Amino acid sequence: MDSPDAAKIFAYGVAAISFLAGGLLLTGLLPFDTLPAVRNTFGVVLLLMGLYRFLVTRYKPRPSKWRRFTDDAQD
Repeated sequence: MDSPDAAKIFAYGVAAISFLAGGLLLTGLLPFDTLPAVRNTFGVVLLLMGLYRFLVTRYKPRPSKWRRFTDDAQD
């Protein structure tokens, strides 16, 4: 098993923090003194950004193990 990649850990952390902050904004537990429509919009944007960051990190194409052992160079 490969060791964890620091960039991947950071990306999952950003996803979790933004998703959590969006949820807290929508529920009103995170104080944000502005119009409710602005607070709800910002909360939804943070939720979607966290979900997007998680999915992009999770399903990012990985280099193929087979491709490392083949020579595709065509002269």
